[in-house]
Formats: sequence, C-alpha cells, structure tokens
Amino acid sequence: MRAEIDTLRARLDEIDKRDKEYKEQVVRLRKVLDEATRLLTRNSADVGAKAAKAEQDIAALQGRIEELSHTVDQETRQSTDERNRLDTRLAALEQTQTKIVDKVAPALPDDREGLWSQAGQRLAGGQRDEGRRFYRVFIQRFPQDPRAAQAYLAIGMSFVQEGKYPNAAAEFQKVMNVYPSSPEVPEAMWQLAAAFVKLHFCTDARALLSDLVKRYPHSPRASEAKGELKSIAKLPKSACTS
Repeated sequence: MRAEIDTLRARLDEIDKRDKEYKEQVVRLRKVLDEATRLLTRNSADVGAKAAKAEQDIAALQGRIEELSHTVDQETRQSTDERNRLDTRLAALEQTQTKIVDKVAPALPDDREGLWSQAGQRLAGGQRDEGRRFYRVFIQRFPQDPRAAQAYLAIGMSFVQEGKYPNAAAEFQKVMNVYPSSPEVPEAMWQLAAAFVKLHFCTDARALLSDLVKRYPHSPRASEAKGELKSIAKLPKSACTS
C-alpha cells in the first residue's frame, strides 16, 4: 500500500511538470510572435519580400500557438480530471492505511494509570502481544514506578502461557538485574527456576532455588523452593542437560 501511495504521488508530480512545460512553451511562442510583430512594424517601409515572409512566419506562429493553446486546455482538463481521481484514490489509500495502523497498533494512552490498566486488560483478554507492548511502553516511560518490576513479571508469565520458556526466563532475569531491591525479586527467582526446569537446566534451577531460600527465608516462595529442590533431585538424568 505504501508503494501504491508513492506511485500515485509520483504520477501527480509528473502531471504538474507536464502542464508547466506546456504553459512555458506557449509563453515562449508568444514572445517570439510579439518580437516578429515589432520587427514587421519597424520595417514597414520595406513592404516587399521581407514583409510577406514576416507575415507568413507570424501566421505560422499564431497557428502553432492556437494549436498549443488547444492542447494545453485539453491536457489541463484531462490532468484536472486525472488529478481529481488520483487525489480521491490517494486519500482513500491513506485513510485505509491509517485504519490499518490503528487496528494493528492502537494508540497508547498518555497517562500512567491508563497505560497500566489497558496492559493488564489486554493480557487478561488473551491479547498477549498487545499486552506485552503496553507493559514495555510502561516500563520505558515510567522506569521508576514501583510496578515496573511487576510489568516484567507479567510479560514473563505471558510467555510461560505460550510455552516460550527462553523468552520468559529473559524477562524474569530482568527483574533481578534491573530492580534487585524490588519485592518482586523472590517471585522472579521462583519463576525463573521453574523456566529453567522446563528448559532442562536443573543445575541452574537448583542454584537459584537455594539462593531464594537463603536470601528470602520468610518469602512465601521459600518453603515451596525447598519442596521443589527435593523434586528436582528426584528427576531422572535424562530430564536434565545440566
């Protein structure tokens, strides 16, 4: 669609250029005619062959000017009709393009609460790509907001729901790296360990769960981490690549 719009605009520019060239040619011919008329007037005493020749040239020029004027008028009418059609087509294409953009990538709210609320609504409604996009914009615009770490968690959990554990692990890791003092860190560690188990990284999962128990012994996830460590220890070797 973008290519078609560019083609239409190029066609309109070509029409404008052609009309300008025709009009410039008429102006040049009229100047020649005026000059020839002045020469004929100055040399009116010599009414012989030169006068006859000048009159013939003037008549030819007048004929050419009339022909060009007719062509310009005809081209102008055609160009106007074509321009109107192209303008209508171009406007329709641009309107369609705007509607597509609005549908595919709806405008983001400017206010913090609206952005946060719509991000959650989209994830809850199954629009995971849109929900993630809204959460990422929230993090970008309001990195110091206490909910920014929660946004990373929400993005990570949406990837878990899709079975995209490498993507999920990357988001949980961001909570720990970017917001190491946030209250969401224990949850991020727990979810990251769970993603590692799904990826068969048992050694990394055990290390992370052990660190969770040590650093956050009073966290609700601490007791669960102890139980998960026992479960991982019972896994067959084939279930772990590391």
